[in-house]
Amino acid sequence: MRLHRRLALALTTALVATAVAVVAPVSTAQAAAPTTGRYTPIDTTRVWSGALTTSPKVVKIAGNAGVPANATAVVVNVEVAKPTAAGYVRVTPAGKDATVATQDFAAGQTIANLVTVRLVNGSIQAKLSKGTASGYFDVAGYYADGSGATYTPLDAARVFGATVGTTPTQVPLAGRAGIPADATAVAVNVQVSNPTVAGYVRVTTAGQDPSVVTQLYSAGQALSNLAIVKLSDDGAAQVKLSKGSGTVYMDVAGYYSNSSTGSVFVPIDTTRAFAGSVSATAGTIRLSGVAGVPGTATAVVANAETTKPTAAAYLRVTPAGQDPQVATQVFDAGTSVANLVVAKVTGSSVDRRVQAKVSKGSAQLHLDVAGYFLDGSSGSGFGADVSWPQGGSSSNYPSNQAFGVVGVNGSLPNQTNESLAPQLAWAAGSAGGTSQPKAQLYALAANPGKAASVWPSSNRDPSGTTVSNPYGTCTAKAYNSACSYMYGYTRAYEAANTRGVPNPSSYRWWIDVETGLSWLGASDAKDYQTQNRADIEGMVAALKAAGVSTIGIYSTGYQFGQIVGTVPSTSTLRGLPSWIAVGNDGVAAAQKACSAGGLTAGSQVRMAQYVVGNQDYNVSCV
Repeated sequence: MRLHRRLALALTTALVATAVAVVAPVSTAQAAAPTTGRYTPIDTTRVWSGALTTSPKVVKIAGNAGVPANATAVVVNVEVAKPTAAGYVRVTPAGKDATVATQDFAAGQTIANLVTVRLVNGSIQAKLSKGTASGYFDVAGYYADGSGATYTPLDAARVFGATVGTTPTQVPLAGRAGIPADATAVAVNVQVSNPTVAGYVRVTTAGQDPSVVTQLYSAGQALSNLAIVKLSDDGAAQVKLSKGSGTVYMDVAGYYSNSSTGSVFVPIDTTRAFAGSVSATAGTIRLSGVAGVPGTATAVVANAETTKPTAAAYLRVTPAGQDPQVATQVFDAGTSVANLVVAKVTGSSVDRRVQAKVSKGSAQLHLDVAGYFLDGSSGSGFGADVSWPQGGSSSNYPSNQAFGVVGVNGSLPNQTNESLAPQLAWAAGSAGGTSQPKAQLYALAANPGKAASVWPSSNRDPSGTTVSNPYGTCTAKAYNSACSYMYGYTRAYEAANTRGVPNPSSYRWWIDVETGLSWLGASDAKDYQTQNRADIEGMVAALKAAGVSTIGIYSTGYQFGQIVGTVPSTSTLRGLPSWIAVGNDGVAAAQKACSAGGLTAGSQVRMAQYVVGNQDYNVSCV
């Protein structure tokens, strides 16, 4: 992995061998230590209106309506008016055309929906699946690095339910359902039921009445939509209908405040996390293994599209294990509808989930993740590893990592990483927040046999101490398991004692086993896999002799099997922790590898590695 990315070349075979599904590669922005954002709500402002067609329309947002140039994502209410054909609208990052239906509509039906979209060069784009329509974009806020509010997800709870007319109704929210007095904005699901005439609902800051449509409806039609609403100084929002009257319900999903302990937002290219059937029996949807959501995530932002419902009903998307009386969206039998959800995720550090159900019948659900919130104290929520190729300049190291792994060798096991000291300092400065030690080490393994520049001739280590060798006595010019054991022992002894590692016993160590280095093959000896296995066992013994308490193996199932074959129950490699590599297949594939099984019987997968460009990143699996 550290040489010339040779490990990635065998990954398709490796993933098949370890039962890990191959998924499409993800972008650098999505998979690398991500940019994080804090939210700034603004008074809802129209930033664009014009014609929408089946060709992408790129709309510049940054620099308009108070959205700064460094904004990473925006919250926009999108209205599609008078479409000439039934279809759907897609709103995605500029230059991206993910298969996501932001909202579905019939010919002539005007609809609106809230979206949160990652900005690319300050822009987003919109296109229709069919026909033409008029479009309106109203920005409600933006995410940017450094300044702004963090987000705190809440268990969904009803905060308002009453008859509303054309006169603004004040909705005090601060101090209710867990919303504090210093909240700057809230995420609320807004449902309109039994409206007396066709019209639309507006949910805005108390005292403000901009021309923004939260949701449009027909007479008697029930509809839901998410709103992210800036609160007034006294912590209130307001709601009104454009015509007639109707019953309005508000269910809070979370709040924004200027707290340093809340969660920050990471926008990603819209990723389909789930496509399947939902019913009146609640089912959970895993997000950490399919959409690049890290184990430190607290909530997700996703577009939920319901199609082919068998009955008039409503959809609920809630934290896993919770079933509040919240209608995420309302639909008629056979009608497709979509809207944004911000849902708290629950579960283990490698299995973050939401829950979905419909109130009646069944339907098909598509859940497309546009970003996630994570505990800012965990940095990116992902780890990274570096070694000699990154050199001694901190500008070459990833930033914002939750934990770091450093290679002690140069390009070969008998060489030193001359940049070990600054790289260890980088790892020690990791943000933490996961179950992984902030700083870990790895050492290269190899068994070159007769190709070695120096080959052992006794059972003595470099200090002159006699080593207990389970394969017998190594003698001069012998190329067997006993000398292979001593070769591995010597390399690990050097890694722990001569490569400049301070207090080696204080670290978790990994032994890097990959086919890119020199190993004995079938042409070298009939028992080549036994000799290779003895080599790695010797490394384990040397690290234990140095006081190291936790030792694991880095590889893929395929490459490890090619090098060592079947590991017998008597081997000291049996049950060691595993660090699995998935190469360029991305963070979602790495997260799946966490549950695909270790390298030996009884082994637990502790980490999984994925590559973005020339940098390795890691998922914590425990």
